[in-house]
Amino acid sequence: MIRSISLIVLLTLTLFGGSFVVGAERHDPRVTPIRASLVSSKSGPVLPVLREDFTLLPCSRNSTLGLEGCAEHHILSLDAEVNSLRGKIFELLYDAAARRHFVVAENDWYRYRQSACISESDVNEGGSLEPVDFALCVARLDQQHVATLKALESLYHPDASS
Repeated sequence: MIRSISLIVLLTLTLFGGSFVVGAERHDPRVTPIRASLVSSKSGPVLPVLREDFTLLPCSRNSTLGLEGCAEHHILSLDAEVNSLRGKIFELLYDAAARRHFVVAENDWYRYRQSACISESDVNEGGSLEPVDFALCVARLDQQHVATLKALESLYHPDASS
């Protein structure tokens, strides 16, 4: 009996390879691990830095690879702005608890960005536009996040907006 169950499990794993569902989530290579999450140092939580895991493609409007490259270039410039704003806000936070809350929020935002863009790019799953859709979504959500971070920063400088 145990031998037949083991055989069934082995056949199932062989048939489905690495593409079976674990914990109701499928593994997706577009989801990259967060580089610096809730790491603490002697001075408190460490600010996460947004880094992409792609090899930058050349930008061209004449092919899907080129369109993906254009979006990647835009993502990198927006990521730099996100990282800069994160650093400014992190320095304005009053204590380790506030910094920890900010780090958690930024990590959650990153997970949301990745999951939302995977879902959005599923419209063209398996096609040449899937990575373009994903990259365009990332750029759009990065742009929205820049606006959100600017608004948050302005809350710490109420006199600067008048």
